Amino acid sequence: MEIGMEELPPSHFMPARDWLQASFETFISDNRLSCERLLVGGTPRRFFVLAEGVPILQPDIVLERTGPSVNIAYKDGELTPAALGFLKKNKATAEDVQIQSTPRGEFLHLSIKQPGKEAQELLRDWSQGLLADIPFAKKMIWEYKDLSFSRPVRWLCALFGNEVLPLKNHDIPCGRISYGNRHLGLDKSFEITRPSEYLAILRQHRVMADRDERLKTIQQSLIDIFADRPLQVMRDDRLAEIVCDLVEWPTAVEACFDEAYLVLPEKIITSTISQNQRYFSVLDDKGNFTNRFVFISNGDPQKSEIIRGGNEKVVNARLADAQWYFNEDSARALESYVPALEEVVFQADLGTMAAKVKRIEALCAWICEELKLSEPEMKRVMRCAYLCKADLVTTMLGEKEFTKLQGYIGMQYAVISGEDSEVATGIWEHYAPRGPNDALPETLCGAIVSVADKLDTVCGIIRAGLLPTGSADPFALRRAANGVCQILLKRGWHLPLEALVAKSQAILEQDIAADKELDEKAANFFVQRVQWLFKQEGIAFDVLDSLEHLQLSAPIKLMEAALALSKIRESEDFHSLIIGFKRAANILEGSAEKGYVLNPELFVQEEEKALFASLQELRIRLDSALEADDYELALQELVQIGPAIDRFFDEVLVNCEDESLRHNRHALLSEIKSEFLKVADISKLVIDNIEENK
Repeated sequence: MEIGMEELPPSHFMPARDWLQASFETFISDNRLSCERLLVGGTPRRFFVLAEGVPILQPDIVLERTGPSVNIAYKDGELTPAALGFLKKNKATAEDVQIQSTPRGEFLHLSIKQPGKEAQELLRDWSQGLLADIPFAKKMIWEYKDLSFSRPVRWLCALFGNEVLPLKNHDIPCGRISYGNRHLGLDKSFEITRPSEYLAILRQHRVMADRDERLKTIQQSLIDIFADRPLQVMRDDRLAEIVCDLVEWPTAVEACFDEAYLVLPEKIITSTISQNQRYFSVLDDKGNFTNRFVFISNGDPQKSEIIRGGNEKVVNARLADAQWYFNEDSARALESYVPALEEVVFQADLGTMAAKVKRIEALCAWICEELKLSEPEMKRVMRCAYLCKADLVTTMLGEKEFTKLQGYIGMQYAVISGEDSEVATGIWEHYAPRGPNDALPETLCGAIVSVADKLDTVCGIIRAGLLPTGSADPFALRRAANGVCQILLKRGWHLPLEALVAKSQAILEQDIAADKELDEKAANFFVQRVQWLFKQEGIAFDVLDSLEHLQLSAPIKLMEAALALSKIRESEDFHSLIIGFKRAANILEGSAEKGYVLNPELFVQEEEKALFASLQELRIRLDSALEADDYELALQELVQIGPAIDRFFDEVLVNCEDESLRHNRHALLSEIKSEFLKVADISKLVIDNIEENK
């Protein structure tokens, strides 16, 4: 089956193709059919499903049906209404009845043979509504008011064996007719004689329908094109995937632009060639950019010279625009653009970009003080914060030609303006990380300004009531919060997230009123991102759960605690400690809120006196370890009190008859629990093969 349509956007192709394959596989499975070989693919103008070895008929099946018991089914030798109802329901007669003996007695039984349906009939049923069900990010409606699709569907080609499979779908023509490459003529149709010849016939009409084959052809042609010269195409696998979904018959063509444009910054050139035009940059044998590029043509290979000329004209024109923007912008100092940020709205409730920059500066100043930076370091950070958004109002970005280069353009203009190199690099880096696989800022300026910018965005947007949902995150708040956590962790800064969020929210009050409920949601949002990040780092869920009280602390502090806990949890002594702690927690479950006061003078048994003495020693050693953020030592200190806890439970009856003793023992356990919770709630740890009553 082939679905023919006008050219799809490349981003629409793969999700739809994968859905189509999954849909057909489900159809085969649900209908008890088989398929020896399945290939689902397509081009920008078609999807196809090519299935070999699908049987003509479903296999017959025998349905076993059990009815009422013999005692209920017969009366005086005749079938009762209950038995007749059973037969009617299953479209059977008295002659079809069998008696089945079971441990529960004898019952009426039917073995009903259900003949298999024709595969063609099942395929027609599957195809009904198929077009409307294929998912696309955006759909359109054309002449069929009740059908939406990514682009107008123009034909259907469906064969079962050598026969046409007449599919009815919104009056779209269906038969054995297909169409070839666009450059051969939109009205040039041809017939598909049988499914086994489908791919070969399309190749005769300049269509390489198998996407995997088309992608490999593109990749190989990019290698071969400079096989005899010291040049190479800059590898870009993502671009190759996009281009694959733009063409039907790929031909690699070499072209060039005016060498004068090589004076432009590298990313301006690659943005023009790769992002705007979907062409491939070319490097020399030393890795330097050249004025050559390669594009993948979908046109007639015999007319590549004409096609080359047209593409060169477009690239030269775009680079001429870029050079004009660059020369005009760089004639002024970067800081001269800052006042114009007053005219750019960041978000309706949060004010302009100028207001955002002021908030970023205030937060950067606070972070610098917390990190105890030197005066020169702080000066560079503050300069970077002041200039970080200035490039947004330059001609290069304002004309919407190179919007993806925000930050990079600022860096280039900062260098030309004579700014400090770290300040310039920080302007570029403060947008990092831009995605899950992007590098984090390397400079101190970039890292601090990035944290401040992202904190302001997350806290501000949430205070404006625009929390992300499960499917929508238009302000990329998850990515921003992830970036904050990643930078803090990588840098090892002991900056508590709780304090950072609170400071950002306090600064925001100059532009938007505080909202306790929304601000709490912002803090919880960061907790969720911390949990996500630590799970990515391989920290077990129960370890993270036991450190819940630290999840808004400095990420490095949480990581050190998590690693220490992950290491010690496997020791036998720690297993015993967990059992003792859980036992204490269970006893206190009903009395923890009663506020019993510990009175050492009420101790009767030596074991409770010894436990209290161990507790006093633990407090001193534990506070010292935690003050030094030495969580491994803190956990070892907890282990040291384990034997005293075990002896206490072995010899002391906690819930004794004497109320004052009972309350005092509860108070002792409560204080021990409080000390443990300074480090971790180890009762939440999952330990295999350990019995709590051991």
